[in-house]
Amino acid sequence: MELADLQKMTVVKLREEGLKYPSIVGVSAMDKAQLVAALAEVYSIDLTAAARATRAKFAGDKGSLKQAIRTLKGQRDAALMTHDATQVHQVRMDIKKRKRMLRRLAEA
Repeated sequence: MELADLQKMTVVKLREEGLKYPSIVGVSAMDKAQLVAALAEVYSIDLTAAARATRAKFAGDKGSLKQAIRTLKGQRDAALMTHDATQVHQVRMDIKKRKRMLRRLAEA
């Protein structure tokens, strides 16, 4: 099992998986982050290496994402002035998507 698989699992599934291993104590009281960390240790997954790989993957993208958000905000303002509702909606969704990417970068 890989780290991505663990992170996609729900807390209920992670608890079921954690109960299979007697080395993990207090499974029912753990939250998702703790369960993922405990199971990663059981599966010999290096969490720090995974975090470094994620940061390295997106390191150059942070500035370009912020620049894209600024550009999209200008397009949004122009669409608001022309009362183009479909364009406003589309641009807002694009802004939202890029902001989510930035938050994921900050978490990693």
